[in-house]
Amino acid sequence: MKFGKFSIISQRDVQALGDTLELIYINYDHIVSMKPINIVIEGDVKEGYWLRLSNGKKYRAIEIPANFKKNFVG
Repeated sequence: MKFGKFSIISQRDVQALGDTLELIYINYDHIVSMKPINIVIEGDVKEGYWLRLSNGKKYRAIEIPANFKKNFVG
């Protein structure tokens, strides 16, 4: 198993107005797809990634491991 560190945006508290950033480790074998997206954070548009895992969970990531970033350079 090989794990990578991702910085994801989560809405932990439904009543909270803002989003929180969390660091999580994801097994590379569980990543089904990764798509570049634009994410609005505190009024700024930032480049991010939409992750979909084999268990059906979906995440919005701001930071991904460098070996994945090289695939999205265009």
